[in-house]
Amino acid sequence: EGGGTGVDGGAARGGRVEFLPAEWHTCLREEGDGTFATLQSVTQRSVPFLRKLANDVVMDVIFYMQDSHRRRMLSFVASRLNDIVRRWRQNVPRFDGPIVLLGHSLGSLICFDLLDTPLVAAAPAPAPGRG
Repeated sequence: EGGGTGVDGGAARGGRVEFLPAEWHTCLREEGDGTFATLQSVTQRSVPFLRKLANDVVMDVIFYMQDSHRRRMLSFVASRLNDIVRRWRQNVPRFDGPIVLLGHSLGSLICFDLLDTPLVAAAPAPAPGRG
């Protein structure tokens, strides 16, 4: 993956800000339980924009409300963030600045939950329908 989007900043220190995205949305779409395939098969073809919005956005929130899906999402994001930080530190070993998490919409809730309960990533997430 690319190195993110660098933005010149911190001119007083001679540094810059680096944005490294941690995409989480695919963890729901790629689950092997067939939930999204089933959802697509029963989705009406009328009003396609609204149906797509409901399937892509609203369903994420509904899934996040289910404990088993929430734990899988949190585990996925925690693993992804740990991987990004590990690779960043390998590439920039002298880095000693702060790491800041930013999220939008459901992503901000995921960030909050990870910071509120950091041990969630240590526990394996059960398969959907089992927790």
